[in-house]
Amino acid sequence: MKHKWLVLIAAALIPMGAMAAEPGATAKPEGRGAGLTAEQRQARIEACKANPEKCRAERQAMFEKRCAENPERCKEMKAKMAKRMEECKASPEKCRAERQAKFNERFKKADADGNGAISRAEAEKAMPRLVRRFDSIDANKDGQVTREEFAAARKAHFEQRKGRKPDAEPTKM
Repeated sequence: MKHKWLVLIAAALIPMGAMAAEPGATAKPEGRGAGLTAEQRQARIEACKANPEKCRAERQAMFEKRCAENPERCKEMKAKMAKRMEECKASPEKCRAERQAKFNERFKKADADGNGAISRAEAEKAMPRLVRRFDSIDANKDGQVTREEFAAARKAHFEQRKGRKPDAEPTKM
């Protein structure tokens, strides 16, 4: 039993060590926004707002590249997504309740002081994606984001999306 675990750990660590030993290699992934500073990320967001078709094409190309590199993983993920979509079509209330439960769990975990709101410092530790949109979600500008502010921001986000073409890629919140 011990040998199994050691073999698995060694198998995982050897490629990392080889990658780190290569000159110029980094351990960071090449995915969306990987290794970008906050300023670079903001510039990228602005560029995508100015030319969404270009960004959509870049994301599609990146997706196709990853699928070409690992077609089996890509096939698995597509099947998993299709299965989930069917489940949610069959029972949208159940999916909505599951998403709400996950959100509540993450919110509670992020709210370290238990005051029912997430400060910027708490968000930086537990919800780094929130930090990027913190000021726009914090409607009353008190430096705290509450569940109600999240709900209002989400509602506004989906109201904005109603005007989009059906084939347009949704933005993530």
